[in-house]
Amino acid sequence: MAKTQNCRIIGTAPAPRLCVFAALCLFTAGCVPLPEETLKSMAAASPVTQATEPPYAGLAPGYKTYESAHFMVKAYSSETAVAYSVICEANYSRVMSDVGLYSFAPAKPYNIVVYKDADEYRKKTNQPEWSGGLSYGNAILVYESEGAAGTLAHEMTHLIFNEFMGPANSVNLKWINEGLAVYEETRASAASQAVYNQRLVSQVAPNPIPFAQMINLAPQSEQIGSVERWYAQAYSVVAYMINEGSTLGFSSFITSLKAGAATDAAIGDAFPNLWKKPGDLEKAWLLHIKS
Repeated sequence: MAKTQNCRIIGTAPAPRLCVFAALCLFTAGCVPLPEETLKSMAAASPVTQATEPPYAGLAPGYKTYESAHFMVKAYSSETAVAYSVICEANYSRVMSDVGLYSFAPAKPYNIVVYKDADEYRKKTNQPEWSGGLSYGNAILVYESEGAAGTLAHEMTHLIFNEFMGPANSVNLKWINEGLAVYEETRASAASQAVYNQRLVSQVAPNPIPFAQMINLAPQSEQIGSVERWYAQAYSVVAYMINEGSTLGFSSFITSLKAGAATDAAIGDAFPNLWKKPGDLEKAWLLHIKS
């Protein structure tokens, strides 16, 4: 496994992060900006976490390996390895269908390491109690649990998005990267869907973040109070673009961004009959969440 890679962690109860862009809110008092201290903290934070060594100890001797079309799964029993491979392939197919990346194929299989339980996972990865899994390089680390499907869907989406878009784009387009990951997590987990839908109702709908902020800044500290609102909103916006604008439109949108198009131009080109610029999308989305 490569020694210098980005490391991403996801908690069992989705723990958010943030992004921002600069446009006028379309409804007076319709969008509530994030606090100034939050913006300063976000702007000062490093966009990626670098690690110089693999952040985990592997499974104990005797583990089994099962390779499928897109994944190499390691677990303590062949049954578990096969079961998690089936979950991963189902998630992969759904992500490809939702995003419309039918011609994309990863350069090599993604590695999935399945620890026996939360205790082994935390001892061998040194992750906090709330961590349900992490990704490193082209690998995802989880432990056997009912919540693993959502964790795998979230982290897998990051790996696919990062590889398709390239390192620079995946960092600069954090709102899409995280919004899409949460969208796929909710598609794989009814519990996650309930959590984020509740946040949409209680945190986002009453106080939507201006798109200017959502697009251009992303939260880095798990202590920032507005992080949950940002993640729920990014998820809602990406889901709206896919469901209202179509899979084909969303695929065209991220493909244009990958080629270097500005967000304004990419939106207009991908959804010409719906939104010409981010402001049009924002106005339509605000009506959607308030209806």
